[in-house]
Amino acid sequence: MTWLHVPIWSLYRRVDRSGRPDLPLLSVYRDHGVVLREGRADNYNKPGADLSRYKIVSKGDLVINKMKTWQGSLGVSPFDGIVSPAYFVANRISDVDDRFMHHLLRSRPLIAEYGARSKGIRPAQWDLPWDEFASIKVRLPDAATQRAIADYLDTETSHIDTLITKKRRMIELLDERLRRFAVTLLTAEGHEERWSPGPYWLGSVPQAWKPHKIAWTKHTASGTTPKSGDPRYYDTAGVPWITTSELRETTIVDASHRVTSDAFLDYSALKVFAPGTILIAMYGATVGRLGVLGVQAATNQACCAVYGEGSLDQRFLYWWLWANRENLISMAYGSGQPNISQEIVRGLRVPAPEVSEQRRIAHRIDAEVAQTERTKSTLDRLIALLSERRQTLISTAVTGQTLS
Repeated sequence: MTWLHVPIWSLYRRVDRSGRPDLPLLSVYRDHGVVLREGRADNYNKPGADLSRYKIVSKGDLVINKMKTWQGSLGVSPFDGIVSPAYFVANRISDVDDRFMHHLLRSRPLIAEYGARSKGIRPAQWDLPWDEFASIKVRLPDAATQRAIADYLDTETSHIDTLITKKRRMIELLDERLRRFAVTLLTAEGHEERWSPGPYWLGSVPQAWKPHKIAWTKHTASGTTPKSGDPRYYDTAGVPWITTSELRETTIVDASHRVTSDAFLDYSALKVFAPGTILIAMYGATVGRLGVLGVQAATNQACCAVYGEGSLDQRFLYWWLWANRENLISMAYGSGQPNISQEIVRGLRVPAPEVSEQRRIAHRIDAEVAQTERTKSTLDRLIALLSERRQTLISTAVTGQTLS
């Protein structure tokens, strides 16, 4: 069988068409290619207010996120729609199979080539120019073989995708089960005599549990941001400096940035918090996210630190805040960027039993979380292996190593 070696520019021609804001919005994903944006909970990028400049995509067009092509964010669209003006859109100008080209252009060897040809100082700023992309040469079999390979890959990848979807659903169910377990303990369901702490929170609690206002038993504070890029204030040997992007409902043992002693001298609002301190994101996209310090660390101004001894056990309080995150977010104020202030946090009243019982409850939740995380880690490894299998299958098939 003869495989032709041709440049991409002989297969696709870049086009710029806009003015159809009525068409459905499309997105380009590393794992999926081009998909309908509507209904996807994992799409965190908001579309612009004016969709008239969004580029028109027809079924069979190639769509490329030029800033993330090196990650595999491109694909042949199975839909008509519109995409961000920052993307490349190209019409097919040759008689090639759309499904085969979708797999070929997303194969591992070509993704590596996109990375090698991208321009920029670091990956977050890499950009793949159209001329660089279009000059890449690809190997093509005859039309019948393209269709045969596409049929084979459609069947095999569909089976793998089904397995991946099932395992991701298992992870979601584990998270749901964990939350139900925690809520049951934090409300002590099953007690006969109960009272309700208010409309916002989890539910009624045992009569013996008392409300503990956080301001009565804890201290709260936040930090600040030293001048960005000043080498006097940031150094790899400094104190970990936490931002809200690092609050992921886990114990924090390091940070992307560290601040120096000069930063503490020049910025009085910068404080060092002890291990065990609870951090809450007060605003932005991460509002309501939590973390617990596993080391001494400072924070920026968007983190609310909760610390101190008293009638509320730190781990019990952490899990109560974790279970009540959605309720806490509902108390945020402001139209552009809703905020949770320190005053809101300090004013929270936490229904709780005696400290010894709080610790017992927190210990049980900690143990359940550990078991859940072990199971989820196993599922994550299986998903990674299936994804690797999928990519290997595609790469070998489109290069002629699977079918002859």
